[in-house]
Amino acid sequence: MHVTTEIISDEDFTAFAQFHPQSSFIQSAELARFQRLRGQDAELVGVRRAGELVAVAKLTYAANRLGYRTCQCSKGPLMDWADPALVESVLAALTRHASGRKAAELRISPNVRYVARDADGVEHPEVEDNRPLVDRLERLGFAHEGTAMDFVDINWMFVKSLEGIEDAEQLIMGMDYRTRKAIRKAEKNGVFLEQATLETLDEFYDALSTAGDEKGFVYRDKDYYRTLLTATSPTFTKLMMARIDIPAYRASLTERLAAERASADELRAAIEATGSAKKARRLKVVDELADSYERSLADIARYPDSIGVTTVAAIHFACYGDEITCVIGGTKQDFIYFNGATRLYWGMLLHALEHGYRRYNFYGTFGIDSEDAEGHGNYEFKKGFGGEVVQLLGTFVSPVDRVAFTAMRAGRTLVDAATTLRSRGLKAWRSRRAATSGRS
Repeated sequence: MHVTTEIISDEDFTAFAQFHPQSSFIQSAELARFQRLRGQDAELVGVRRAGELVAVAKLTYAANRLGYRTCQCSKGPLMDWADPALVESVLAALTRHASGRKAAELRISPNVRYVARDADGVEHPEVEDNRPLVDRLERLGFAHEGTAMDFVDINWMFVKSLEGIEDAEQLIMGMDYRTRKAIRKAEKNGVFLEQATLETLDEFYDALSTAGDEKGFVYRDKDYYRTLLTATSPTFTKLMMARIDIPAYRASLTERLAAERASADELRAAIEATGSAKKARRLKVVDELADSYERSLADIARYPDSIGVTTVAAIHFACYGDEITCVIGGTKQDFIYFNGATRLYWGMLLHALEHGYRRYNFYGTFGIDSEDAEGHGNYEFKKGFGGEVVQLLGTFVSPVDRVAFTAMRAGRTLVDAATTLRSRGLKAWRSRRAATSGRS
């Protein structure tokens, strides 16, 4: 099967990729423009058979510290992976293309499920099983690097399908009780959403970086997000903030508490005069409301009015094709009381429903197998919104220039060994220093 490759326009790439079954914001013309502005070598490649576009790939090139070039196709290429002849022809064509760019290796990570899983991560091969594709790719010379949890090229995600959901009530009833309660509490607390712009980027970045420092996740520098806002559209990139107006919220609680107390006084007087059982039941409800407002006022006593309007959580969302993806974000721990992340997820789920997106991707998900595993709490948080674990095929690598590839692999082995030795030496030095310090 003869196929050819060519650099294609943003428009042609988008027409093929945007609503492709394997569509991902990673494989988008918008992200390619952003990467170029960041100084990366990114290109949009089309693969044609008899003049027809049958596959596309956003390729990026980077030289490692040893000087060898890698050609990377994250979440791609996009094509019919169920057609063995097409797969073989497309990968051979992309390898030739990468060779023309002097790459030593070609790395791909198809946006294809490895095997279907449910919300608990249990395999369901009767639904979908692409494990034979792994063997096929290896026979074509693409070595499988596994499907381990990866913070760089995300292989494990939690995804909620929105197909068949007609309105907000049906959406929220598909979540567990704790999540529904947290959503309603955040709304009642007056947490509102705002999309960051270049003018308000500092607010977004302060919340994101604070959350990252507190939770220990890696986040980008501020210039990364500034360039993202410059290079991509506000419908593609949504840097969303959950915010709270402390003085306004306290004033609202105080006003509602006063109203319920006044209502309770009237009801008590009426009950005393008439003995009405109906009013007595109503009084019980009013007293419970008043108590809840008092508790809320007590809860926020630690947040002085001088805080004013503040951002309590921030998440970077990418909206592309049929999917909204939660790329990265978190909550400032000092303001976790307000359920900012929950409010952000809920608000963007409503946005997805309103604008016809079919999937809501919570993205990188870790700690699925064990309660003691790192990231398990975050997985349980996502699971509360409903959905399923999605495990992708993982990353595959194939030599483009075998001599350079072999040299690069040897160099990596030496660098890894040197890094391990330095690490062990440092640990030994620290251990000796601690022992010496303990004797003095």
